Amino acid sequence: GTGADCKHAWEIEDYEVEGSLAGEYHLYGAYQGPFGFGTLTMDKGVAYGEPFDTASGSLRFEGNGVRIDGIQLRKGGGTAEGAAFIGWNGTYSFNATGRRIPMESVKATAYPETPLTGLLEFNADGNGTFEVPRYQFRGRIRDLFVLDEGIGEVTGRLDVRGDVMGIELEAASPRLAVSGTGRVELSEARSVDLSLRFTDTSLDPYARAFEPRLSPFTTAVGSGTLRVTGEIAHPERLVVDATFEDVQLRTFDYGLRNAGPIRIQMNN
Repeated sequence: GTGADCKHAWEIEDYEVEGSLAGEYHLYGAYQGPFGFGTLTMDKGVAYGEPFDTASGSLRFEGNGVRIDGIQLRKGGGTAEGAAFIGWNGTYSFNATGRRIPMESVKATAYPETPLTGLLEFNADGNGTFEVPRYQFRGRIRDLFVLDEGIGEVTGRLDVRGDVMGIELEAASPRLAVSGTGRVELSEARSVDLSLRFTDTSLDPYARAFEPRLSPFTTAVGSGTLRVTGEIAHPERLVVDATFEDVQLRTFDYGLRNAGPIRIQMNN
């Protein structure tokens, strides 16, 4: 069967999970409030827009819903495990832990112009209704690279309340220190407003990733802020507003330093 068939039978069409299903079920009692148990396996699935290779779990039907225990999920060589409860009245609760998931396999952050590599670990939990979801996601990316430039370790928290996702993040390495907060509207356009602060950060490696012609003998270390607004679904509509409060530029044996804040705005 398919995920759509299962959701229709259990009247939980709001549960945004699709894939090829297989399993065994032993049910008794009322059709709209059954009791029983079973197993479930899904291959080549997609959960809320994010693809995964396979997922499995054991089922317990409790009259008012189904409990899924021992969930095991595989994605791009990484794994996740957890448990969930889905109520026939449109409610849910869940918890999950993920390990060593390659960033290349994460569709939500896949941009061909700026590919990401690294390993994602996360903990997530939530409860609420499918119409007004509530959940938290706490993640860590080890050895994150953007193109060929190293970012280091990134930690973050996503907090979803209905149609809005709050964002908090920290990134640190010997050459970089960045913190940020923001929000994303979970609409089709994915409108974003994200503010970042960077302190004593090496800027030239990241500038060189987008402009390879930049001289390898040029270095720049700076502090300032970066604000990104617009629609993630339409990158050409994003506006990037950067303010460099302090920049130390060096080319060969010549050093330069700004006398005041430098503001740069990039948009199409």
